Amino acid sequence: MSVLDITTLTSLGGKSGLASPLVKRVITLYRQEASKLVQGIEKALENSDHELLLRHAHTLKSSSASIGAVAVSQVARQIEQLARQGHSVELHTLFAVLHLELTQLMDELTFFELTLVATAV
Repeated sequence: MSVLDITTLTSLGGKSGLASPLVKRVITLYRQEASKLVQGIEKALENSDHELLLRHAHTLKSSSASIGAVAVSQVARQIEQLARQGHSVELHTLFAVLHLELTQLMDELTFFELTLVATAV
């Protein structure tokens, strides 16, 4: 099952759809930002900083939803909710799930980008 909703990326490209340079740029920026946010979530968990955890999870939730990364967005939303409630044990478990989902997403984005390059040739 895909962890990426391609229709969301297609809509970002406007008339050019997936062939739009904007789609490639959005993916590049997302990769950079998501990695920083996940590192921030991990550090916030280590330091029991629920406020920072909330901010990073909220930002990851929104940016993931904006590119169609539904699974990552949902896990980030759950982390955000648990951070509000102060459930530390569950947060560590969900972080492992987030890491797995993000790895699958990054793999799928790489495959997607390779497919775009192959079809453009």
